[in-house]
Amino acid sequence: MRGLFKVEDGVGFGQGNDMKSPRYLVVFAAIAAVAGLMFVYNSKDWILRSAVVKAVEQATGVSAHLGSLRVELLKGAGVLKDFRMGNPKGFSREDLISVKEGKVVVDAGTVTASVVRIKSVDLSGVGILFEGSGKRNNMNALKAQINSRSAKPQSSKVETAKKFRIDSFVLRNVQVDVRMAGIVKVGNLSLGDIRMNSLGGSTGATASDIAAQVSNEIASRCTGAVIRNMAQLAEQMGMDASKIADGFGVPTDVLNEAAGFLQNLFK
Repeated sequence: MRGLFKVEDGVGFGQGNDMKSPRYLVVFAAIAAVAGLMFVYNSKDWILRSAVVKAVEQATGVSAHLGSLRVELLKGAGVLKDFRMGNPKGFSREDLISVKEGKVVVDAGTVTASVVRIKSVDLSGVGILFEGSGKRNNMNALKAQINSRSAKPQSSKVETAKKFRIDSFVLRNVQVDVRMAGIVKVGNLSLGDIRMNSLGGSTGATASDIAAQVSNEIASRCTGAVIRNMAQLAEQMGMDASKIADGFGVPTDVLNEAAGFLQNLFK
């Protein structure tokens, strides 16, 4: 009899577990889902930061670093700090571009859309290095790398990647250090603010395409500024203007031409 009761008790206990187990599974699933959402939310900044770095490196072929990028999705606002982009091969290991901090405003309603609209990107503490080495300069080298990469056939993954539109992109109070290999003295130029509008157009562009467009524009602006201010830079660096031009890969005969012609020549 005791054995029988034990069997009956065992059967009853097992049946009770079978009835309750679906509830436990639902609870466990809910906990796992919440934990997953928390992980995604807490790691979103790391994901976005990695995406920015990857886009810049794919577009330019140089190394990139972003210290932090924090985005409040509900507010549609973000803050980034310590962005740096390296030099092309053949030049120093110093940063070609550095940004201390910046603010980003996103149209929160488009975050899950195929084209994300970014209302503004406002960067401050911007430093740029224009470097000459062996009758070459890093800006022309950067543009050559960007153009070479953009000319390669696009993969299907790139074609289906999320796209972006940036209404306003501003680099404030841009300062340029002008250096030449083997020369201790450094020239300095102030470019003021660099403004770009409607990046990505009306249909949007990939993050890499926008990074390439921004980098190309910066390179062109710096090159034009250096050419226009060659005499000033020569005085700052204690050198003859023709020697500086030659060291930067700029033909000496163009120094006597109009600034507008020079800008078009090096675009």
